[in-house]
Amino acid sequence: MKRVKVIAFTLAFTFVLLAFTAQPVAAASRYDSLMSYMNSRYDSVRGGYTIPGEGVTRIDPTYGAITIMNEVGTINNRPPPIAITAVMDFMEDHQWTSGDEDDEPRYGGFMDYLLGPVTNGINYRGLTTWQILIAQTGIPGTEDFQINATANLLWINKTQTASGGFGNEAGADPDLLSTAYALMSIRLIDTMFPLENAWSWLQNETATVEWIESCKNGVAYMLDPNSDRPGVTATAAAVLAYKALDPVAAVPGTANIQTWLRSRQVLDNEEPKLIGGFEEGNGTDDPNLISTYYGLKAMEALVTLTNLNITAAESFILNCQSQDGSFALVPGISSGKLIYSGYACEMLNMAEFEDGALSILSSSEDPNSPGGIGFDWRPMLVVGIIAVALVLAVLAVRAD
Repeated sequence: MKRVKVIAFTLAFTFVLLAFTAQPVAAASRYDSLMSYMNSRYDSVRGGYTIPGEGVTRIDPTYGAITIMNEVGTINNRPPPIAITAVMDFMEDHQWTSGDEDDEPRYGGFMDYLLGPVTNGINYRGLTTWQILIAQTGIPGTEDFQINATANLLWINKTQTASGGFGNEAGADPDLLSTAYALMSIRLIDTMFPLENAWSWLQNETATVEWIESCKNGVAYMLDPNSDRPGVTATAAAVLAYKALDPVAAVPGTANIQTWLRSRQVLDNEEPKLIGGFEEGNGTDDPNLISTYYGLKAMEALVTLTNLNITAAESFILNCQSQDGSFALVPGISSGKLIYSGYACEMLNMAEFEDGALSILSSSEDPNSPGGIGFDWRPMLVVGIIAVALVLAVLAVRAD
């Protein structure tokens, strides 16, 4: 019966060793979850990205995805994670260049989806996406795609009103955010297509500046002169508009603006997950990802990010990651959007966030991940194996 004892103890030792060497399945990181969500929205045939619930490729989620890849650096991989030429083809198809430029109000602008709306926000995101795509080198075929910069400037020009401000689309009343998008779009075209003489399309810069200042309320800005209170988004839009007009010039009232914006960061809230975000207005106590994005963008443009609590801002941004892996407007939401996810990665990649978007997302476990285990089964397994081994050993000794 000595062989029985040897076999019993050998099996026990083997099972114990396996129990301690076997590793539990690791939970997904925030980065893994975001990549999984983003990849699930890609339409490889059309070259663009969709939103949940429909199969229509759109500019906004495509902008979000390309921004994510640009901020985490994966778009620079060779080969890149997606076919760059396919996305360029998608972008080219989504610039409205059919019909008569005088009769079609959307002519020249980027439409969110085929035959869809054209707004200054969508148009700016289309141009930003294009700028990222044409920066990719060493990819055959990219030279076969182009956009019509002249037609785009024509569309932007149509949105400027007699007041000097820009509307969301041709014929719309002016608002400060649309004005910022229009001016930033002109700046992008001037950068990408210097021969276009883009700034000659701005009808009256003096009127534009006067209209921006007509939106001022105290030290901050409102979305339009008839709004009832200033907000973070409007104030950021004013800062970004001025920086688009002249990147090296100082924004009027910089010190007061940055003090007002800094006060909008919520650092005391009964809901811990909301701490670190920006409220939209004074005392509104409604921190969300969009207000936080514009608040940080303005502070970055004013070179005053160091005046903020960056650690709290980072926590708030991460708390906005939803259950599906994308980022949502506020914490605790089951599903988000690619465009919000692009904003999140852009913020996490700002200079004051020392580790950068890729490192921050990769090093943080996704709390919504189904992976991982809450109970370590190995100690109990070892106890069970030892008990069985002892029983076998006692029986073997008695049999001897």
